[in-house]
Amino acid sequence: MKTLGKISHISNRGRLIVRSNQTPGFGMAIFLKNKERIGSVSDVFGPTKEPYISIKVHAKNSKKPEYRVGETLYVSSKISKNRGRRKRRKK
Repeated sequence: MKTLGKISHISNRGRLIVRSNQTPGFGMAIFLKNKERIGSVSDVFGPTKEPYISIKVHAKNSKKPEYRVGETLYVSSKISKNRGRRKRRKK
């Protein structure tokens, strides 16, 4: 896993905002230090050299997002084969 960055603050919509030196793909899984999945990338904005990453938090995480400010987050270095693909609906 690669280091994504530290949580800087929480947005009005309850998403984690991380300052990073890399740009992960949309929908990529984001993990804590103990390899617990915390959420996924929902938006990337700001300057290209050090963008801000907006992370949509999964509801199953027990700790409130406000208490996670300052924690380091990680992104998987592997790319999922099925990421971005949808199954066709049978007629």
